[in-house]
Amino acid sequence: MLRAWGAAIRRSPWRGLAVVALAGALVAAVVLVATHPGPSPSAPPVTVRAVALGDSVPYGHGLANPYLTPQIGLPKRDVSQGPSALAYPSTVAAHFGLTMTVRPTNCRLVGDQLAISGAVASAADNTEPSGQCLPQQNRMLDNEIAASGLTKHEARLVMVQDGADDIHFGECLEYELAQVLGTGIGLGTNCVNNGTVTPAIGADLSRVRSGLASAIEQIAPDAGTVAVLDYYQPIPAPTEIADDSGLSGLGTNLVCTGLKANASSTAAAAHVVLTALNESIAGAVADARGHGVHNVVLVDVAHALDGHGVCTADPWVFSAESISDASLALDTEQIVAARACTAAGSALHTGSLCDSLLARSDQAKQSLRAHVWRTAHPTAQGQRALAVQVERALRGRV
Repeated sequence: MLRAWGAAIRRSPWRGLAVVALAGALVAAVVLVATHPGPSPSAPPVTVRAVALGDSVPYGHGLANPYLTPQIGLPKRDVSQGPSALAYPSTVAAHFGLTMTVRPTNCRLVGDQLAISGAVASAADNTEPSGQCLPQQNRMLDNEIAASGLTKHEARLVMVQDGADDIHFGECLEYELAQVLGTGIGLGTNCVNNGTVTPAIGADLSRVRSGLASAIEQIAPDAGTVAVLDYYQPIPAPTEIADDSGLSGLGTNLVCTGLKANASSTAAAAHVVLTALNESIAGAVADARGHGVHNVVLVDVAHALDGHGVCTADPWVFSAESISDASLALDTEQIVAARACTAAGSALHTGSLCDSLLARSDQAKQSLRAHVWRTAHPTAQGQRALAVQVERALRGRV
C-alpha cells in the first residue's frame, strides 16, 4: 500500500506527504480478458523461471532509488536503479531454487523482475509524471506482462502485487497526517466518510478488481503458480507509537510528528482504506477463479508487519529522515502563504505575487518530499517478513 508525498509515494504503496507525510507508493493493472483458463497447479511448467510484477513494494522502493535524482538515505550515485535484490521477489525465488534476472537499470524494462515503482492497475490512473527514466506509459501492469514474454517463456512462479497506487493510498494518509502542531495545511485527499471509503475511492477499487482479475487470467496459462499479494498496514495503533523524535533541537521527523498529533484518526482511516483495498484484491482472485483459473494463490500479508509500522520501537518500514526545525518552519510558512494567496476572495490574489508564492511553495514541497520519499515502504527486514509470508503460502505448490 503505500508511495511518498505526491510523486514520492505514488511510486508503491503510497504517496509522500508535505509536512507530515506517508508514502506510499504502490501499483498497476489493465483490463485484458483471457480466452482460456489457467493450468492446474498439478502440472507446472518445467521451467525454473520466476517473474515479479507490480509496484513499489516488490520493486524495493527505498532500498533502491528509481528516480533520476539522488535521494536522502542512499549514496548520490544511486539513481535510476533497477529493483532491489533485497526485495521479497528475489528472496522467494532463491528459496524455491528458481531463477530471476533483475534489470540493472530502471531505464529499460527487461528481465524477470519487472516491478515498477508507481505502477498503477488501470490506464485511467496513469496520469502523473513519475520522475523516472522509464517512460510514463510503461507504469502499468499490462506493460510489465508484455515485457515478461511469458507466452514464449513460461514461468514456474509469477508474483503480482498491485493496486495501492490506483487508490492513492498515500494521499488518504496524507489527509489525516497533514498537521503541523495540530494545524492542517490543506494537503491530501479525504478517502473515508462515516466509516467507509468515499465513492471516488470505491470507483478506483472497482478498477483495481477488474484489472487484476484480467491480468491474472492473462498470466495463468503460462505460469505454474500465480501468487497475488495484498498489502500490509504501515500505520501502527496509537499505543504502538514509540518514536520520540517528533520535536527536538536536532530536527523533526515529519511522519512521526504528524502521526502523534492525529494517531487515532489516522489509524482508523488507514484501517478502513486498507481493508477495502485488500477486499478488492481478494475479489479479483475470486473473479479469476470463477473464470476457470485454478493456479492462483492469494497471499495475505495484511498482518505481516503488525507491531513494526512507522514510528514504532522496531519499525520494518521507513518513516522520514529528520528535517531541521528551522527548515520545516520556513517550508511550512511558504506553503501556507501560497495557499492563502490563492484562496477564493483573497485580497492578495494578484498574479505576480501569487505566482511568486506558488513557486516558493513548490520548492518547499520538494524539500519536504526529499525527507519522506520512501516512507511506509518496507526496510530489508520488512521485505524479509513479506518473503516469509509468500514462502509459507506457496509451500508444496512451487
